[in-house]
Amino acid sequence: MSDRDPEAMMRRLEQMQAEAESMLAKFNELSEQLGAEAVEVRSEDGRIRVKLDAEGKVAEIGIDEYAMRMRQSLAPTIIALVEEASATHALKMAQMAQSLVGDRIDVMGMVGRDMPEHLRDRARDNLDG
Repeated sequence: MSDRDPEAMMRRLEQMQAEAESMLAKFNELSEQLGAEAVEVRSEDGRIRVKLDAEGKVAEIGIDEYAMRMRQSLAPTIIALVEEASATHALKMAQMAQSLVGDRIDVMGMVGRDMPEHLRDRARDNLDG
């Protein structure tokens, strides 16, 4: 195939377009299957919850009345939950990306490697549960 062969170039462009459309369809399917619309995590006692939107931004923070009285531990708990929710969102997106690229790139390994172990474990538990 010559670099200047218009028909070969056109076939290659059509092939690239078909591959892109296939990948987009697979992404949309995975997005539906994995529930990429939001991530929600709760404190161990269930009194505080943090919900992220599909983009990984904090959408809601829920605090029950009893938890409001725990002023000293409230802020650190919320911060820890936001970090856990962000880690969960990152793993969820990495799962989707891994499904799209297959074995060519270790997306899950790259994301997990840069995440503190305790957050990675909690995020995996959130996705499994």
